[in-house]
Amino acid sequence: MTPACGPAAHSLMRQVTDIRALKRAARQCMGRTGAPGADGLTWRVFRQDLPTRLDALSRDLAAGTWRPQPPRTERFDAWGKTLTIVIPTVTDRVVHRAVRNAVEPVLERDAYPPWMFGWHRRAGRPLAVAAAAAHLAAGRTWAADLDVAAATRGVTLDAALGSLARFVHDGTLLALVRRILTALPQPLAPGSGLTPMLTNLRMTPVDQLLARRAVVRLTDNYTLFTPTRPEAEAAWRHAAEALAAHGMRPAPGKSKIWQPNPEDLYAAG
Repeated sequence: MTPACGPAAHSLMRQVTDIRALKRAARQCMGRTGAPGADGLTWRVFRQDLPTRLDALSRDLAAGTWRPQPPRTERFDAWGKTLTIVIPTVTDRVVHRAVRNAVEPVLERDAYPPWMFGWHRRAGRPLAVAAAAAHLAAGRTWAADLDVAAATRGVTLDAALGSLARFVHDGTLLALVRRILTALPQPLAPGSGLTPMLTNLRMTPVDQLLARRAVVRLTDNYTLFTPTRPEAEAAWRHAAEALAAHGMRPAPGKSKIWQPNPEDLYAAG
């Protein structure tokens, strides 16, 4: 995949600071329930004076004076383990969403393979299951099914920014992303509005190494389809080597070689 070199990749910051873009981002964020961040501001209060708030936010972003607030952290138990997520302020969530809205069309065009169905506009388990079903129907009944262990961990700030800079060349926007990530406990902290996009970008080099195979990726789960078990074992080794080359590995308890039914794939937990 060749990084974008056209105007869209060089002038994205205007799509973040535009009032209409911020209003769209705010509406997307308000469409989900969410606890307030460390400042205690709720979506209900934010909505009451929305035009004034967005106008001020637009001016601060354009002037380069906007700064993210430290996020609140929360721990909870899920799927047999304790998870920690960050909870940015509602204002910061609007900025995160506006950045994603500006950047993701470039990534859709230049970074994401057609067989990747997670954490972006073509997201969704039903689409991933349908793609898997097509491989199985074509006689590729064996699957090397690799769930990536801790895909958001072990990434430095420079590595996260570098993965984005491969495709986006707007220096002002990259500086904004740096400010956002610097305020987080780790660059790909779960709960940040940029983490899904940046996790996809972390795995883009692995996607490229697997592109010639019959493969489906849903979020951080790769499934490589083959006609026979020996071929599935070879595919497993190739995928594991590709992950290791980029600081990742399969999760032992969630990864396997098997003959699945489509609906058994990509089940949460």
